[in-house]
Amino acid sequence: MKERINKLKTFVVALTLLAAFSCAGLDDDMDSPSVNTTADVTSMQESIRWANAIVTVRTASSGRSYFQLSDDSTLDPLGWQNPFSKEVRALVAYSELTDKSDFCTRSVKVERIDSIVTRDAAYISVESDLKEGSPYPVFSVPVGYKTTSEMLNASSPLEIVSDDGRTDWMTFSEDGYLMIHFATFWGEVTQHTVNLYALQDHPDHLYIVHKDNGDLQSTWKEGLVAFKICHLYPFRKDGYNNPESIVLHWMSFNGEKSVVLKYGKRAVER
Repeated sequence: MKERINKLKTFVVALTLLAAFSCAGLDDDMDSPSVNTTADVTSMQESIRWANAIVTVRTASSGRSYFQLSDDSTLDPLGWQNPFSKEVRALVAYSELTDKSDFCTRSVKVERIDSIVTRDAAYISVESDLKEGSPYPVFSVPVGYKTTSEMLNASSPLEIVSDDGRTDWMTFSEDGYLMIHFATFWGEVTQHTVNLYALQDHPDHLYIVHKDNGDLQSTWKEGLVAFKICHLYPFRKDGYNNPESIVLHWMSFNGEKSVVLKYGKRAVER
């Protein structure tokens, strides 16, 4: 995970929080849990050059809060009181301390922290043109569409922010989450909503459904949202329990697009 941020412009941070459950120790026979998938996002013009990391703010079984920075790196925020009632992804500015931590890889001082709107992805059962699926009976949410094409065509267009023609580093999978850095037109009148859905037959294929909800499309701005996706995989017995990569689909202003991303599995709980 990159710790230094450059070539970033503006983005959206919505401070509404929702519970995200642990993906460790799931029973092999359990179904996907019921989730509220909608993320309400409001555009904000704010520089994030102050941040030097994106982390998962976690609470250990002992009740102690810490930051998951990467698969093998954790930060102990000495003297910091966790204001978040649930686990979230967050932008953080920190400085390293010489104090050795008895709990994490490193000890740090938190200079500033802002949560990123964090939600759970959900299963859907619709028709797709993908081949060689492996059906697995799990809980799914109704989306009101019969096919993935119909669903994407009904989605308000957006673009995944790119750098030199490739997705920038803020669209990535880490610690069982999928971070999505996107841009679209905002009018600041009505909140936009963003959902992330996985196909039951092909859970490694994820679909963004964006709704501008009639917002006046006047200014091109960016957004950032985190979806927890690790619960889509570990208990499955059909070959999707540990994907090496995931495919993200969305409706752009030039038609349907997709990108293959490396899957970042959930780090071990403390």
